[in-house]
Amino acid sequence: MRISSRRALPAMVLALASAALPALAQPSAELCRIATQAESARYTSPTQSPGIVSPIDGTCWVPAVTITSFDGTKLAANLFLPRRTSSTQTFPTIVMIASWAAPGRIEYIGQQQRLAKDGYVVASYSARGFWLSEGLIGAAAPEDVRDVSSVIDWLQANAPVDAGNIAASGISYGAGLSLMALAKDTRIKTAVALSGWATMADELYPRSTGNLTWGTFLSLGTITGRPAPEVNQYMRELMDPDTPPTKIAEIMAWSKVRSPSTYVDEINARNVPVFISKNYQDDLFTPNSSLAMFAALTGPKKMLLNPGIHASAEAPGAVLGIDNYPYDQAHRWFDRWLKGVRNGVDTEPKVTMQVKFSDRRETFATWPATELSEQTYYLGPRGALRFDLGCLCGKGDKGSISSSPNGAKGSDLIQNFWDTTATSGPIPVLSTLAESLDLPVVNSLLTVGLSTGVRYEGPMLPHTQKIRGIPRLNLRVTPSQARAQVVAYLYDVDAIGAGVLITHGAATLHRATAGQTIDLPIELSATAYDVPAGHHIGVVLDTVDSLYAPPVNPGERFGVRFEFGPDQQATLILQTR
Repeated sequence: MRISSRRALPAMVLALASAALPALAQPSAELCRIATQAESARYTSPTQSPGIVSPIDGTCWVPAVTITSFDGTKLAANLFLPRRTSSTQTFPTIVMIASWAAPGRIEYIGQQQRLAKDGYVVASYSARGFWLSEGLIGAAAPEDVRDVSSVIDWLQANAPVDAGNIAASGISYGAGLSLMALAKDTRIKTAVALSGWATMADELYPRSTGNLTWGTFLSLGTITGRPAPEVNQYMRELMDPDTPPTKIAEIMAWSKVRSPSTYVDEINARNVPVFISKNYQDDLFTPNSSLAMFAALTGPKKMLLNPGIHASAEAPGAVLGIDNYPYDQAHRWFDRWLKGVRNGVDTEPKVTMQVKFSDRRETFATWPATELSEQTYYLGPRGALRFDLGCLCGKGDKGSISSSPNGAKGSDLIQNFWDTTATSGPIPVLSTLAESLDLPVVNSLLTVGLSTGVRYEGPMLPHTQKIRGIPRLNLRVTPSQARAQVVAYLYDVDAIGAGVLITHGAATLHRATAGQTIDLPIELSATAYDVPAGHHIGVVLDTVDSLYAPPVNPGERFGVRFEFGPDQQATLILQTR
């Protein structure tokens, strides 16, 4: 078998010939061959003519490669090759790992073609256990990380790889595996992680709260593969309010091994560059733990924060290869660290955020950002419904938000009878996807039920308030029983009480002491949002959201009393610019 080129592409006989045969789905077939005259006349793209060297740009697509991993597991892959001008020429190489449940031979095809045109060898494969890849789904187990190294082994043996310039990259599942492979395989020079995670426990069980909607999505994703027995079992147990603490501890230990943040010291020891892209409305893998990991990295690094749900900002660039901000920046990153191009991507500010519902991006030198300051607001109780003679107005329908400490003593009680109108999105996933299309989740705060929720509102803002980063609530609560949940929503509220959802978060109690007051911190998902002058900040607290698993069984009731007083301040802390 020989691999040849048209005009500027001489034979690739030694690099992609006999050594590749055992790994091919059809060993007798040629990998890449010169197009016939008739094929050249109707040639459009490599994906329309697999295995044919492009008469247009010299690239070639090998769609059905099978790579044998370290333990004999066969992985379904594809390969894009660039134009080659000599038999000894080698190229920077990128290994792309497929997302959870995604077919690796298709997911990155558009971006692979773009990178191949620019002189990269690019391989993509389906993760172990999914689609045509053998084995069991281990949810980023050590075996999954070793698979990345096995793919690199195969590429070095079979493709014109520049061994000193190899990157790992992926979206979602592939992002996490890329970061962990960077820590474990010294041949990997950089990682580009898009819509991934840093600490798995913070994503699947944030603040002891089961991620119900997206956890279900992950479980359904195993339809395209063969999960290891514990994968779906652990997911069900995280959503079950009766799961004992010993089992939760077991799952947390299991997830730590599968968390890129666990390996930060190993990445830092190598001083290797890391590129991370995250989306604000990503309720599967929120930006928060990735921001924490990014802050802990000491080598060259870059982070993008974009509007969109999980993987939505990156997917068009991956599949279609169209102009796409995350991938365009990633391409610059590859050029800098694999080709040595001095394009400025490493000397620019390390963090860039797109402001929600705008096309404007802002930059920050690094993270935590010195350009930001923390503004503390204090929540005051709504109290009982009453008529106030001092203002000749009714009170007790809402509490206050003030820049001054609260001096009023009181408490606000809510029950989990039913949900309120406050929500992370009336249609799970689709509502937050609409946010990336400039269709916000809106609610009239006046409609929040008094028995099942409580709202707090601040004064009209004289100037635009630029929220950047992770809002935090610190509450004092008294649960009526051992199990309870508080869901928090941060709103931009106009003069008539219509609120645009800025972000949200939750915290859950499983083993509290009924009647005992405790601190309950809630970290809301990171965001970048401008609250216009004339509007004000609003916070709604309730006990139910479709995104989060309830802490009790159906029909089981609990109440949460929020406590206020000069000596027990409830606060909202915003990072602002």
